[in-house]
Amino acid sequence: MVDYHILEQFVTFYQTGTLRETAEKMHISQPTLTRNMQRLETEFDVPLFHRTKNSISLNETGTLAAEDAKMLLKQTENMIRHARDFDRKNRTITLGSCTPVLIPELIRRITGAFPMASISSETKSTSCLLDGVRNGLYHLVLLPFCPEDDGLSCRKWGEEHLSFLLPKRHRFARRKSLSVSEMNGENMLLFQDIGFWHDLVVEKMPDSRFLVQTERYTFLELIENSTMPVFTTDYYHNELIDSIPAPSRVAVPITDPEFNVSYYLVCRKEHSQKFSGLL
Repeated sequence: MVDYHILEQFVTFYQTGTLRETAEKMHISQPTLTRNMQRLETEFDVPLFHRTKNSISLNETGTLAAEDAKMLLKQTENMIRHARDFDRKNRTITLGSCTPVLIPELIRRITGAFPMASISSETKSTSCLLDGVRNGLYHLVLLPFCPEDDGLSCRKWGEEHLSFLLPKRHRFARRKSLSVSEMNGENMLLFQDIGFWHDLVVEKMPDSRFLVQTERYTFLELIENSTMPVFTTDYYHNELIDSIPAPSRVAVPITDPEFNVSYYLVCRKEHSQKFSGLL
């Protein structure tokens, strides 16, 4: 069975033409991408690539396969969307969030208020969430701001504060606080599934390079065995500290306002009575 995510990488390579650009777009390392393309070729059991000493490109078979894969991915997206739409209209409370950190608590509270309902949740950009709650795609969304919209109701739903988790020997390890600009240019470890924080970090640290990890176990192993700084929050701080030797790292709070946010649970006003127990 061909892995869906590897097909996505394959189609992206077809579109970009280079492993480097594909790895950047998919937020994976180039060696991982190379292994996945080799694995895909093994699954197809035919050559898909033309390889030279310094380059790799699709051959005719690979181009044909990529075009078919592109259509397959589109069909899969449509299938998922249609199934979700049908389920959503019948019995599902749809929840969208800008960050994964509060989703478990939100689901717990929604389940307590609506024990017979199914809950569909996903993490999306703030613009997608705002559009989604306005047009009815989501019943509830979690945003890092309270939207100024007469058609929406919102309630504050917690806060999150980011810190740099630094090795004890780092030059800033003794600081009481840090701005993001002071750390701009440093190589950083970064977990991929962090919602809107990912784009904010990349925007505010344009001179830094990020080693992005998709698997939490690998991410924690790298924190323990490397000297690269990493972000932590007041939600995950204890988990990270418990997973590494206690003396090895120290958390230094970030002073930038954008990295200290209040979250708001938002719904359409016509649904505010239904969700009054949450709002």
